[in-house]
Amino acid sequence: MVVGVDLRGIQAYVYSGRRILDAVGRAALVAELTDTSDPRHGIADLVPEDCVVLRDAGGALTVVLPDSSAARAFTARYTRLLRDRAGDLTPVVAHVPYGPDASAGSAAGETPRGVDEALERLPVRLRTARRRMSALHTPARGYGITAVCSVGGGPAESVDSSRAQDERAGVPERVAADVARARGIGRRWHRAHSAAWLAGAATATGRPRLELPMEIDRLGRDHGDLSRIAVVHIDVNGLGVILGEYRDRAGDPGVPGSGAAAQRRLSTRIAGLTEGLARALVRAVAATVRADPGQGATVPGSGAAAPLTLDRSPTGTVRLPVRPIVVAGDDLTVLCDARLALSLTRYALDWLDADPERIGAAGDPRVALHRALARAHGGADARAVTGADGTHTTFVPTVGVGIAVQPVGAPLSLGYDLCEAMCRRAKDHRVERVEGGAPDDHAVAWTTRFDGVDRVLRRLDRARSSAPPRTALPLTGAAFADFLDRYLSPCAPGSLLADGDTRHRSWLVSSLVPLLEAGGDPSAELHRRARASGVRTALPRDWTPGALLDAVEVMDLHLDPGLAAALEPHRPQDRGRTGAGGPPSGPTGAPL
Repeated sequence: MVVGVDLRGIQAYVYSGRRILDAVGRAALVAELTDTSDPRHGIADLVPEDCVVLRDAGGALTVVLPDSSAARAFTARYTRLLRDRAGDLTPVVAHVPYGPDASAGSAAGETPRGVDEALERLPVRLRTARRRMSALHTPARGYGITAVCSVGGGPAESVDSSRAQDERAGVPERVAADVARARGIGRRWHRAHSAAWLAGAATATGRPRLELPMEIDRLGRDHGDLSRIAVVHIDVNGLGVILGEYRDRAGDPGVPGSGAAAQRRLSTRIAGLTEGLARALVRAVAATVRADPGQGATVPGSGAAAPLTLDRSPTGTVRLPVRPIVVAGDDLTVLCDARLALSLTRYALDWLDADPERIGAAGDPRVALHRALARAHGGADARAVTGADGTHTTFVPTVGVGIAVQPVGAPLSLGYDLCEAMCRRAKDHRVERVEGGAPDDHAVAWTTRFDGVDRVLRRLDRARSSAPPRTALPLTGAAFADFLDRYLSPCAPGSLLADGDTRHRSWLVSSLVPLLEAGGDPSAELHRRARASGVRTALPRDWTPGALLDAVEVMDLHLDPGLAAALEPHRPQDRGRTGAGGPPSGPTGAPL
């Protein structure tokens, strides 16, 4: 019997609070609820000895059990544990019997003959189960509540002494039991990630102790100014196709389940890629920090938003303005100061596009994934990447990136919904280009509008369909790099940030932008501006109205700290003792 479990509402569950600690803890809890290798924090004690685990990551669990009785017993124990530890997560379960003795009353041909055929039918069964959710899956809320959870609004069952209720000193925050549990897990994972990602991290000047923030308003916030954070979502393109092709190529037809086992190994490598990217982003930002004696720690750089002042704890520890959150094995969400969002995205794409042969180290997650896919494909079908050093090929997949900017203190759930919608729109754009014959590339889209998802998408659609288009989004990876170089680089002729300032900002915002938004011809306005100022108005080379409007929208938010120069993207990195690029693990696989 093949048993598949898919957890519904993961993203809504993870980002339902306002604190980074809540998101980290809930993401860690989701990972532990499908970790069959950890008897202490995971679910290893629920797995029978005669059970074969085919997938146990990213909020999904697939196991093979000897018969229907064992499958029902495992499902009962697992869903009971899930309800006790994370009641807001809904399990979708499907049982697929296979073999000649399965479902004796079934019509001929309905029962899969082997485990591989059962695995092929499992996604359909899960989709069917998802559409037929019963009332028993609806949480039963209590009545007569005397205390309300500060995070979810349900009954408060515990207190968190590390946080004050409504900023009243001495009054601990009232939270539900699952929130308190997730925060405890989050603190443990926070310590593990900080130790793993920041161990030996170098800074530009000084030797301050660094840490990752657990509060949103510690992400480089300048008190007294309008502070904004960015939620950046990075998702692997075509993951289902990659895993399916690898299962068919790497599996042995004579060994039942070998394709699924190979697929699980590849999923582990993709998880290692995600964890490796998270660590690379943290260490790249750390490499730009200047902490000179007697001065505050800053992240300098070019742009109207420079420099970025960093927060210090009472003990003198410097908090970095970035915090990755790994929710599933194939995607990564990064919370950061909004001024770093575009620079971090560019560094992430450069890191993924690095030449595996130049990196060389077999322990690097990019090299390990590249070589595994190259063996399965016989060295063919690699994508070509053109960079400053020439053209090379890699099997590291492309990603879709969505960025949403929101004020500090706004719900993380809305910011995540916006960035995920932008990511979906970027991935759709990439599919259209690939189907049209264009080479595979990354795709990026962003929004600075803090509005409902539907309104943001409708506004983007109207801007794209206007004549001429009022936006260039979504952008491919190559077009995104070119956009930053032409419009927001201080060295590019006609850049909006030329000479380190925004000399034409008032004219751009008050005169040129309304004209372009109305679809008018800017020639007369450019001539008038040149006559009034006495000099020719310089705009980026080959500028378009849509791209210029996009650039004006983010020019006050963009800071380029030179991440690639501070930490070269081709620098090898190990995968940690887990072999997946994550935090170091103890003997049981649990984070130390």
